[in-house]
Amino acid sequence: MTSEEVIARFLTYLRAERGVSQNTIYNYTFDLNRFAGWLNKELTNATRQDVQLYLSGLIASGKSGRTARRHLCCLRTFYKFVLDESLIERDPTRNLPGPRVWKKLPRSISREDVEKMVASLSRSPLDIRDKAILLTFYGSGLRESELAALKVQDVDLETGIVKVWNGKGGKDAILPLSALSIAAIKQYLRKVRPLLAKRGGNTSENLFLGFRYGTPLTRQEVFYRVRDHAKSALGEKLSPINLRHGYATALIDGGADIRDVQVLMRHSYIDTTEIYVHTDISYLRRFHGKHPRAKQLATSGDSTVPDVSRRAQPQSEHNTGVPSRSRAASK
Repeated sequence: MTSEEVIARFLTYLRAERGVSQNTIYNYTFDLNRFAGWLNKELTNATRQDVQLYLSGLIASGKSGRTARRHLCCLRTFYKFVLDESLIERDPTRNLPGPRVWKKLPRSISREDVEKMVASLSRSPLDIRDKAILLTFYGSGLRESELAALKVQDVDLETGIVKVWNGKGGKDAILPLSALSIAAIKQYLRKVRPLLAKRGGNTSENLFLGFRYGTPLTRQEVFYRVRDHAKSALGEKLSPINLRHGYATALIDGGADIRDVQVLMRHSYIDTTEIYVHTDISYLRRFHGKHPRAKQLATSGDSTVPDVSRRAQPQSEHNTGVPSRSRAASK
């Protein structure tokens, strides 16, 4: 069986039995075709050494450890399926260690940066649409694929909510919209969308439509619009995920409980939400201020506990701060 046939069989399995999203299908197709092109032989003949060399090549070419790990995850799922189908006798990815992934704090966009991006837009129909996109991202924390899939009936501007169907992980959600995003969407629906829908034959139910043909915006087109506006207004390339991070950070800055932020961000694990807490020292100070000892220090002026954030030179991670025992005491 050729590599093309095996990949097609695997993708059919993902759709029919696993019910994975279209984005996952797209990513798996891209990763498998890339590996097949590099391998230069049938995928069923790949060895453990082939997979190791491929992952090493990704790292050497400048790809991050997270990207290489994603490719390995794809190959593991693929070869597990191929093994279950008795097309191979040994899984080349079995017990293969994944590339090291360093934790990175998310790059969050501030409210001031969002205001700069919005202020840089004109009153043209295209910019009115893009203003609604930017403020919807920052005012609801949607992912780019979720925003691209929004239908007109999914947005209730009277109650100020947006409904997400079959989001990441197949989850549905109801999220609040900010007042600014509601106003921007209303302006877009009143002045721009009827013109775009007319170009597309008034057949699309999607909220955000392309400017040229009036067809629904793709996830990639949404990404490019945000990136280009950030480059023009801020001088750096940002993406919808940065707006999503900014939304979470704004919630933390506003005093929202971390569990509430987890619900609004739709994180499966609280560990994911805690990343935003670690980026906000003011939140940590408010949280620490609830400690009874912290209140006592504030009233007494006791400075026995140092202010870590103002320390000129932090202690080395290898210095425990515990004095060593004298030789006399140890005898």
